[in-house]
Amino acid sequence: MRPSVHGAADGNGGGFLMVVESALDAVSRALESGMSGNPFAGIEALGTNLHPLIVHFPIAFLTGFFVLELLGVVVRQPGLRKAASWMLYLGSLGAIAAAVAGLVAADSVPHGNTVHDIMEWHERLGLTIAGLSSTLALWRLLSRERFSAMAQALHLFLGGIVVAAVVFAADMGGLMVYQHGVGVKNLQLADDHHHHHDAEDHEHQHVHSHADPGGALKAHGEPDSDP
Repeated sequence: MRPSVHGAADGNGGGFLMVVESALDAVSRALESGMSGNPFAGIEALGTNLHPLIVHFPIAFLTGFFVLELLGVVVRQPGLRKAASWMLYLGSLGAIAAAVAGLVAADSVPHGNTVHDIMEWHERLGLTIAGLSSTLALWRLLSRERFSAMAQALHLFLGGIVVAAVVFAADMGGLMVYQHGVGVKNLQLADDHHHHHDAEDHEHQHVHSHADPGGALKAHGEPDSDP
């Protein structure tokens, strides 16, 4: 191997140490440029629509509650069920906060008639999740996690309904944002699209050069071999 691989100079300013130094310099410049602006610009851009900032917490906590509770019942581990209780308590609080923020966003975020029906169903599911998870949390708190076999089965069944509602509500939320652009103030910059087009054009030329070697030679400036 050449000495430059191990960091020694090869006369061209290369070497592994030079690569590392360049990478660290690039990271440093990126951090400095990021810190020169407002680090909370993304949160401020949400305005009165805090729903996207909150909604991920109940999704994670309520899903974790159901999984841990199911495992705790199957393997009979009180520790798992204790962790599931905290997941449910936090998830129900997050669901209430997300539902309130969603109701505020529904009145403040512009949307067309096409999205209105999706938003109405998303709202109903959000309120169902908040109400049902809060009921389960209160039931669990008052019973101190002591359930009969029938009560435990009902508890898990209702928890499964909550998770199913979370899945459908998340799907509708993603549909509104990523397909209809609800709550998105600015689309991607034209330069981003331009870069993607350049990459596609380059790939197209690369494929064309393999399919037509003669054309590839002409594209690179080689003289035509035909008489």
